[in-house]
Amino acid sequence: MTEIRWARLEDAQTIGTVHAEAYRDTYRGLMPDDYLELVTPAAREHYFRSAILQGTEQIAIILQDQTAAGCMTLQAAQDVGEISAIYLLRRFRGAGLGKQALDWGIEQLRSQGCSKAVLWVLGDNQPAIRFYEKQGFASDGTERVIHRGADLIQVRYQRLLV
Repeated sequence: MTEIRWARLEDAQTIGTVHAEAYRDTYRGLMPDDYLELVTPAAREHYFRSAILQGTEQIAIILQDQTAAGCMTLQAAQDVGEISAIYLLRRFRGAGLGKQALDWGIEQLRSQGCSKAVLWVLGDNQPAIRFYEKQGFASDGTERVIHRGADLIQVRYQRLLV
């Protein structure tokens, strides 16, 4: 059974571990290895613990049969919501859990009055691009450069929620 819920402080360690593993797995070959090695469970736990305490992001934990399978972060500002991250552990990919998480996140943004959702994807991350396009997201042509041990191009995707 799948459960997606808002994270609590006691989830910070679990989310940190899940995020670090899924992030490194997702970006291996797309980001430099020396950068990925900095994404540790302890560093991510510290980040999520602070974010939960300060309320700077809306953080959700994704559970499959009561086992942590992934995490998601959302941000809502006026009528635009951003899906900042969705990460699943490899063993949980390909079974529809990503779509369930995305649908849940979209419903959360919609319930907060957002009429549009945006997200950023690495231009070289073709599996993620295919996934988001299949879910109705389309590139709006906006790009930005991020630095993750190297300069990388992210592309913004959006979807109307109304």
